[in-house]
Amino acid sequence: MSVLTSTAADPVRLTCAGAADATTAAAWRRFLDRWLERRVQGPAEIREDIVLSVNEALANCVEHAYRGHRAVGGMRLYASYDPAAHTISVRVSDRGTWHRPVRRHPDDPFASRGIMLMHTLADHCTINARSTGTTVSLDYTVPAESVGTADD
Repeated sequence: MSVLTSTAADPVRLTCAGAADATTAAAWRRFLDRWLERRVQGPAEIREDIVLSVNEALANCVEHAYRGHRAVGGMRLYASYDPAAHTISVRVSDRGTWHRPVRRHPDDPFASRGIMLMHTLADHCTINARSTGTTVSLDYTVPAESVGTADD
């Protein structure tokens, strides 16, 4: 389910909750891209970087969070836009089990680069792994000339 809410006092929000599977992740990536199109008016690369890094967080939920569990678990995506601060914040969370990444040599063609990519593309990236699940927080500062209005 996806809900878009907007009030004069709060930044615009996008909230999604559903199964941690590839179909859901793909749909949310498209929802997020359309949502960003209305808020970020500048170069497409800004939106593309946000979507790519969020997709990595979603892919980690799908691939790792419920590994070893009998059933597909759930995941959530929460995005907020603050036009006054020119920021977009995205949180991706699950209730699965954290699996510490296996350290591999950077030249290893099989080395996962998702976490490194999230840290590189976001202005601020935090991964909070607990026994009750993992939350990835990605924060982006959008140049003022690239920002649309909340109710576009």
